Amino acid sequence: MKAKLFITLTILVLVCLPEVAKTQTPGSLGSEDHIVGIVGKETITERDIRLALPNYDTALSSLSPPQKVQIMRQIITQKILAAEGRKLELDKSSAFEARKKSLFDAALARQTVEHFVKNAGKIDQTRVKSFYDENMRLYRDDKVRASHILLKTKEEAETVLGRLKTGENFAKLAKEKSIGPSSIKGGDLGFFKRGQMVPAFDKAAFSLAKNEIGGPIRTPYGFHLIKVTEIRKGEITPYKEVESKILKQMVAKKLEAYIQDLRKTVKIVIKDPRFAISGE
Repeated sequence: MKAKLFITLTILVLVCLPEVAKTQTPGSLGSEDHIVGIVGKETITERDIRLALPNYDTALSSLSPPQKVQIMRQIITQKILAAEGRKLELDKSSAFEARKKSLFDAALARQTVEHFVKNAGKIDQTRVKSFYDENMRLYRDDKVRASHILLKTKEEAETVLGRLKTGENFAKLAKEKSIGPSSIKGGDLGFFKRGQMVPAFDKAAFSLAKNEIGGPIRTPYGFHLIKVTEIRKGEITPYKEVESKILKQMVAKKLEAYIQDLRKTVKIVIKDPRFAISGE
């Protein structure tokens, strides 16, 4: 199961969170302007190659031969098609102007995010270690076995929860009421690790004690009643192995708050109801 908040999607589209200690901003003229190839009257520079990568600061020596070939083919094709577009004067069309503006906005938005990450988004390493120390349970390789009953509405879920509280059998009600595919197995989902389920479901499942029932929990699939039937405690992952992951998560959270604050300063009007966002 997968689900992402709108703001999380925004962050991923804008940043794809590159390694936080780095930026993807081209520096001053230098080695990256070294000419790698020529296509017609156009040159391909190291800068062009770097801009085609997810992370501008990637060490080119780390790319495998197939990756280098793929990138060169991509850039060559782009140069050829762009040259043909200029011949056809497509760069003077209104459609191109609209697309250019969209690409410009996307590039500038990404640059703004990178600026934030490099400056205001910095996280002190001691905060990262403190977070790890205070939340070690999140980095233990635990597994839980859980069953769930999936309902369409919160009202239905609360009704079934009421029946469970009176002592009715969870597996029996799952077979009778759940709209999920696991209903035929009495709602049993088997064992799973942290992060394998959608966030709300995952958080609830790993916060329950054995044989405890939680819910209703809302996800994009509906409303879940969850029962944990087994818990297997795992080993704690060493700090050094999760340090960069924690850092990225903390920067992402800080970036999310930054974007939310910016949204509050702008009046947003969505006129087409097909694209309406709740609360706007």
